[in-house]
Amino acid sequence: MNGKYVLLSGLFLLGVVDQIHGDYITAEITTSENEIIQEDFNLRVFPCALKEGDFFYFLYIDGVTEIRCGEPQE
Repeated sequence: MNGKYVLLSGLFLLGVVDQIHGDYITAEITTSENEIIQEDFNLRVFPCALKEGDFFYFLYIDGVTEIRCGEPQE
């Protein structure tokens, strides 16, 4: 992952697992501006077991970025 999108505060990022390749996933990330980007992540950064089609999102709390599994609660 190049990190340039994760570090942009104020953006909401929602991801869906596209493919799993061993210890890495390829995911499509949709920003709050409806831009879709493709990123690779190591499975170790996720707090849950993922499979293709699963959702995750990035949450910013007190300057810390957290990755949460599932769809965000409204």
